[in-house]
Amino acid sequence: MPIQQTAHTDWVITLEPGASPRVTEDALARAGLAVDQVLEEIGVIIGHGGPALGARLRQVAGVADVAEQAPIHIGPPGSAIS
Repeated sequence: MPIQQTAHTDWVITLEPGASPRVTEDALARAGLAVDQVLEEIGVIIGHGGPALGARLRQVAGVADVAEQAPIHIGPPGSAIS
């Protein structure tokens, strides 16, 4: 049986000033986010989850903004612009 891949969206969550990154990380995980990185120094949490997860993440206490992370593709030096 072939392995079925599910679509996911990468999310960038900006925390409100004064919000605890660890407490907010736990709340985001309970809301369904798979946390990939916690950047405490700049108040950002990066993770992934379903494409409809954004609305639920915006309801978490301590969250100032939720945005989809846009894919970035940078070719090697001297390559054609794509």
